[in-house]
Amino acid sequence: MSASGTAPGPAGGGPDSLARARKVVIGLMPVNFLYAIDQSMVPVALLSIGQELADLPLIAWVMAGYLVAGTIATPIYGKLSDLYGRRRMLSIAILIAFAGTLACSLAVSMPMLVSARVVQGLGSGAVFALAQAAVADFVSGPERGRFQAYFSGVFATSALVAPLLGGFLTEHLSWRAIFVLNLPIALLSLWLVRRVLPAHAARTAGDARIDWLGAALLAAGLATVLIALTRVGQGAGWLGTSTLVLLAIGSALLGLWGWRESDAPQPIVPLTLFRNRVVLSCCLITAFNFFVLIGTTVLLPLFMQTVGAARPDEVAVRLIALTLAVPAGAFTAGRIMMRTRHLGRLTALGCALSGLALIALAWAMPKAGMGLAALMIPLGVGLGLTLPVVMVVAQMEVGPAMTGVVTATVSFFRSLGGVVGIAVLTSIVLAAAKGGAITAADPTALREAFSLAFVMAGCVSLLGAALAIKLPSLMPKTR
Repeated sequence: MSASGTAPGPAGGGPDSLARARKVVIGLMPVNFLYAIDQSMVPVALLSIGQELADLPLIAWVMAGYLVAGTIATPIYGKLSDLYGRRRMLSIAILIAFAGTLACSLAVSMPMLVSARVVQGLGSGAVFALAQAAVADFVSGPERGRFQAYFSGVFATSALVAPLLGGFLTEHLSWRAIFVLNLPIALLSLWLVRRVLPAHAARTAGDARIDWLGAALLAAGLATVLIALTRVGQGAGWLGTSTLVLLAIGSALLGLWGWRESDAPQPIVPLTLFRNRVVLSCCLITAFNFFVLIGTTVLLPLFMQTVGAARPDEVAVRLIALTLAVPAGAFTAGRIMMRTRHLGRLTALGCALSGLALIALAWAMPKAGMGLAALMIPLGVGLGLTLPVVMVVAQMEVGPAMTGVVTATVSFFRSLGGVVGIAVLTSIVLAAAKGGAITAADPTALREAFSLAFVMAGCVSLLGAALAIKLPSLMPKTR
């Protein structure tokens, strides 16, 4: 058993070890599919959900509540998985996601749906990070690029199927069918996790010491800050009294968490991670990447439905170019990583490509036709190119005992970037509505607001490119 106790150790590349690693990756595919469709199906249905439940101002919380919950839970799951094993924590996460998904399908009001999405996020939001950590237990650093192709195939399938299914189910049945569809996938994921992962616990209960006070401070601080950012996305205003009070309280709680973690014997997120320049860069690049990815995933359907007057099923078809381009870029990056050691350049290329595509989109502002699809392809490919690289580099910077923590930390920044992206970009668009409904906003003002939001997203992506170019030119040695 490795130091972390979650697996026998990374595969060394022999036929038996690689076959076992491949079995684990294939067995975890439904787990990643569950995560991917949660991200891809709901945005298409947001407007329909708000109209049916008669609460359009709260539709941002349907996505943000899920992301906030997943952001808070991910680092805690990562630490617990290092102590108690990937299989146990993945099983718990899937069961929580199942309960939240069931509640979503039965929701009769927007507050009830948002609450259920929070529960769903507490489970589903962490399964991707735990699955990535589980694979890292079986696959050595350089070989992880090869196995990213498997997960990229899952994302390719979900990227094609999920928006189409989401739009079709919303238009012809109900948005509730989106959540009902997830239930059997969650049960299949649970069964496969129990079959392919070992049942090892990292330590006995007597040896494991969890800093629960630090976990509570981290959760409370993050929740307060992220709620403030989400309310900004709903039109509360960056300088509003409630926003400033929430940000001050959240910052104070996070300051207390940092003070607590500096002396904790088993910190939830070791602060020493952020002293490593490579790990810190990977975290920030991931945050910038998902600022753009999640933000545009919400913006583009709203743009098509408000400015372009498209139906949900039409939106789903028009998003195919983007949703296929992202996994295609990730698949390509996974294969390139086996042939090049210039990972910083590869990541910078992806960020620059997506940034330039967004700026071109804002400048041209094409209608929902071939012009839009043509720009969504480089946007998606650019975003996808960075996905496998930054995670693998961060994992290789730490020892096996820290794999779960560093994977969860990078995933935490992924979710954090998504929440901030939604808050910032939707606040720009909502400003065009001047306190009214977005569907009733002046078309010219709305188009200009979307253009500004796309420029903002493009600049963030270019900032990621500037940071990525400073990553090590050569792949770090496996520790």
